[in-house]
Amino acid sequence: MESVFFGIGHFLQATFEIIVGFGWTIPVIFIAVLLFGMAYWLYTQTVFTRKSKERGGFI
Repeated sequence: MESVFFGIGHFLQATFEIIVGFGWTIPVIFIAVLLFGMAYWLYTQTVFTRKSKERGGFI
């Protein structure tokens, strides 16, 4: 059982070393995806709210 946990630990350590090797690329991409998703969500919410007001429905 101990070897399973050591195997998981070595795998995670190797994965994190790869991520650290990329430097700031991964955090910048992650933030860009979040900002794009938030802007898209707010835009679609505005469109749906406008349509609902035009039809006299619930917002």
